[in-house]
Amino acid sequence: MDPVSPRAPWTLVGVSLALSCSVGEGIGEVRGPLRVHLCGINDPHFSLDPTFFGGDFYAGSFTIRLQHGGDNAEFTDELTFQVDDTEYVSRNLGRRLLVGAAGQAPVHAVLGLTRSCGRRGTTQRGQNVALEAYSGYIIFQSIYRGSSIATPEARNTEVSEFSIALRDPRPVRDFVDSATPEPQDRIGSSGELEGRFQFYFARGRPAQRFP
Repeated sequence: MDPVSPRAPWTLVGVSLALSCSVGEGIGEVRGPLRVHLCGINDPHFSLDPTFFGGDFYAGSFTIRLQHGGDNAEFTDELTFQVDDTEYVSRNLGRRLLVGAAGQAPVHAVLGLTRSCGRRGTTQRGQNVALEAYSGYIIFQSIYRGSSIATPEARNTEVSEFSIALRDPRPVRDFVDSATPEPQDRIGSSGELEGRFQFYFARGRPAQRFP
């Protein structure tokens, strides 16, 4: 994959967002090759094109959601990062942090593709299209830590770079009609995504689904 572009152009945009933050405002990019047999996706240049950025903070953990559109997750594509300990991240800003399985990495990620795969079609098959990150890294430049101070610096979360490998380990035969079984060793979904993002936490915004 091509490396993400330099960080410099983000600076002026970040200033603008700091002055007028509203629901889901942020900037970012998520792109890379993606294969999902269930819904016929084989796209070497997949782009989530995130337009909505939100988060849920609870007891030191932070769930970050990047979506295309502001619909409920049941009707849109969504990349979610789960940060187990924001204090740990704040002590390691600017460093590569591992992204992987719970208990093995401080950050986890899941890509949901309800919109691209079609909610009706996937539901009829009894499957949810979700790819989990099993390896990769993420670099935070800042992270929201539950501060009640309404300043841009306290509310800002910025990831300058991430690169993750995802997969759904279920075999393809689970995704098709039982009358036409597929080889058991074929993986149903896989992808490699990279990107970056920045957004400001807006407490009490209903569309961002904060607790």
